[in-house]
Amino acid sequence: MGLNFSFIKSLHRASPVAVGAMDMVKDEIIYSSGHAEKILGYSKEELKKHSKNYFESIVHPDDKQKSREAISKLMESDVGEIIECTLRVKKSGGKYLTLLIRDIVFDRDDENSPVKFTTIVQDVSDVVALENKLNEKLEVIRKISYKNSHELRAPVANIIGLMSLMKEESFKTEFNAKIFNHLEETVAKLDEIIHDINNLSNT
Repeated sequence: MGLNFSFIKSLHRASPVAVGAMDMVKDEIIYSSGHAEKILGYSKEELKKHSKNYFESIVHPDDKQKSREAISKLMESDVGEIIECTLRVKKSGGKYLTLLIRDIVFDRDDENSPVKFTTIVQDVSDVVALENKLNEKLEVIRKISYKNSHELRAPVANIIGLMSLMKEESFKTEFNAKIFNHLEETVAKLDEIIHDINNLSNT
């Protein structure tokens, strides 16, 4: 049994990603599953207006060059090749979302030049935000590791060196020897902990 357009349209509407199609000759969107409007908060008419020049009016200024490069790759793509990129795109309220965009040409002219393409869009803002938080935590760990290696280990090494000089009979009394042994064990344990932190931060 063949699948009619109504079925395909309902499938797109039920999908958690936005599905659309662009006419590269007319330079405008020719189909939208409706999910893009929900993600970005634009009406169908506003979305069509923004689709001129491949949505450049709502792409983040710092991502415009990336968008142009993706379109250039799409224009030169082979049959069946998928072009993927992430762009920050402005919602109707002014906030930017990070979108994962995958494009594929589905219609070409007699000279095999792209005429129309399908675009699949997914909001990955939460994933990017989580990745940024993880990178921030990793940077903190790297700073702690640096301080541990350069600022904490040096004084401990100095203490160990001084203690080796203090291992003279003239220094030791029975009372001092007990304090010295306790101090030596404590410093050795601290040095061991520092080594463990370094090993963990380097794995």
